[in-house]
Amino acid sequence: MAEEIAIETAEAREETAAHATRNKRVMKRLVSLLSGSSRVQRQHAAMTIALAAADEPDSLAVYKGEVADALNRPESQTRWECLNALCELVGAGETVDEGILQGVEDALYDEDSGIVREGAFRFFCTYGAQNAKASDYVWPYLDEAIQCYHGDPEFADMLSSLLEFAEGKISSKTRAALSERMSFDAENAKGTLRMRAEQIVAACKKRRR
Repeated sequence: MAEEIAIETAEAREETAAHATRNKRVMKRLVSLLSGSSRVQRQHAAMTIALAAADEPDSLAVYKGEVADALNRPESQTRWECLNALCELVGAGETVDEGILQGVEDALYDEDSGIVREGAFRFFCTYGAQNAKASDYVWPYLDEAIQCYHGDPEFADMLSSLLEFAEGKISSKTRAALSERMSFDAENAKGTLRMRAEQIVAACKKRRR
């Protein structure tokens, strides 16, 4: 009989997440719920997995394929939380294969959920910030997303992730393209958008020195 785990409340999810980082059997059971028939359980499991990944990314590394597969679930929250977990993994230096990157790409163009698109954008920013090769890989996707989602409610959060990308180990080619893309908003936008754009352009110039 499958081991029962408590994930119904925020407190229970925090406790189970902490337990899962130390107990492989609990983590395996938690991940298995991502493919279960219950929408609510999938959501709760994804939330718990994201907490575990934030606390101890290495504990989830062996299940990164299963987490990426959950990007195909119908509910937005499961997809978004799994993107959060994957973001923690690549931020900690975990490698991902082409299949996972394809799943994130599909999420970036999710037609139904802005938070899923933002989560995918954040993943690509984190992944691309790791090294020059990765930055060149993700830049076409980021560049298109900047143009497609400019003005969306999630765009401010996207720019925060883009600033972290600009401060990362990105290639000189990508850095120049990013600076050029954001220069118009840095010079012509207002409010938070202009401030973020200015910060991104400044970060690109700083990294060139």
